[in-house]
Amino acid sequence: MPLEITCRASDNDKHEWDVTYLLYHGGKLYSAADDGKIMIWSQDLTKLNEVQAHPCSVYCLTVGDGVLWSCSNDGTIKSWHLETLKPIETLVEDQEVEFWQIKYAKNCLFSGDSKGNINVYKKNKLYGQINLAEPVKLMLMSGPLIFTVRDLDLVITEMKIEKDNIQYGMKQVFMGRAPATLIGKNLFAYSTREGREVVIHENNLEKNFKAVARITECSDLLINALEGVVWNNTEHLFSGGWDKILKHWSITRNCPENVASLNLDLVINVISAGEKNEVYVGGADGHLLRVTVKP
Repeated sequence: MPLEITCRASDNDKHEWDVTYLLYHGGKLYSAADDGKIMIWSQDLTKLNEVQAHPCSVYCLTVGDGVLWSCSNDGTIKSWHLETLKPIETLVEDQEVEFWQIKYAKNCLFSGDSKGNINVYKKNKLYGQINLAEPVKLMLMSGPLIFTVRDLDLVITEMKIEKDNIQYGMKQVFMGRAPATLIGKNLFAYSTREGREVVIHENNLEKNFKAVARITECSDLLINALEGVVWNNTEHLFSGGWDKILKHWSITRNCPENVASLNLDLVINVISAGEKNEVYVGGADGHLLRVTVKP
């Protein structure tokens, strides 16, 4: 199953600085970068729209309640029309914090910031807050579980929203670092502290998140990006980083196999799964491309 670059964003259209986040939604790709811009792309990476969303880095994007949300180290969380990128509102403006992560789930918007807070917004109003005592540089959500990473540990917290109360408790801590990703509903993966290997666990609280595999030959340099996806009832993992090599791992019976690798000739910052057998890769200096898994 070889990998092939099937299209690339034009140098005239791409971001000026490093791509920081990719989100595939509704047949379109949304990109964010250190230039403060959000861009919308067609599946073949024709640019459809863009907006100067923030004066500095846009760290994360999410879609919820029919709108696009963005957050930045400028201390704001903003919403945008999905098609036109016209501004809707600035939900939060706080010069004391940097917002690094946002996710939409359970009809609520969740934000993670530089002070270790996870804020919960319901109907665009602050509903509650939990504090994890360390900055939230990465955040994943799976049912009642929140996976967060600062620098050296992956923390799993269980959170329950009941009427006017938010209850939460730490369930597990693993030695590791970003990046991390969910692989469907049953698995998750994260980088080891050294940043060159990947560990895969069961996403199962009752089994205490049992470790199932360790990929020791993932990269010779630091891993920057992991993306899990399920295609044809098979779990897949894509990895990439400073070695510029995109690797495709097929996971059968919890055993990862490196089925393909491709040197993209760019530092890989982020990876996002698109349609079946396609992933999008964002890299240094705004480069953006689509890679197809060939049969």
